Amino acid sequence: MRLWTVQHRAVLKSLEDTGELAGDWTRVMSPSFSPAYREMVAEMARRGLDCAGRPPLWAWHGPDTRDDRVALTAELLLNPQSPQEYELYAVLDLDVPDEFVLLSSYGRWNDFMEAIMFTRKSSPAMDWSIDPEEFGASISWRVQACLPRIAGTWVLGVRPLEPLSDEPEEPATN
Repeated sequence: MRLWTVQHRAVLKSLEDTGELAGDWTRVMSPSFSPAYREMVAEMARRGLDCAGRPPLWAWHGPDTRDDRVALTAELLLNPQSPQEYELYAVLDLDVPDEFVLLSSYGRWNDFMEAIMFTRKSSPAMDWSIDPEEFGASISWRVQACLPRIAGTWVLGVRPLEPLSDEPEEPATN
């Protein structure tokens, strides 16, 4: 399955040294995300995906398109403000065996995280379904992919994260 992910360059050393990249609870962006991430780990375990006690790694369905769809998604998630902050990240284009991927709706995931973090519901239910129109969306972040790890053999390419282009994109022609 073709996926792409944005990772901090510092963790890529682990990929080079050990041949794989795995999640680390100390690198989760906010402690308030941990309850939702732990539910993702539990769902992955129910589906036979063992995270070995670590948080999952996030990726996005489809190949690295090397265009503004990737840049926009990364900017919305990471909010880099300067060229130096962009330089901290790399985009990995992946080809991952299907049995190592849990796909879910990013919109539903955000609703679930909001319920956990802000409404203080004791145990909100996550809807793990994906609407068919989410797969073909021109917005690349509709379908998220969670992985227990990234093996070095799954990496097709690594490139720097680049900001949104200043030029409007030409519409695709058939």
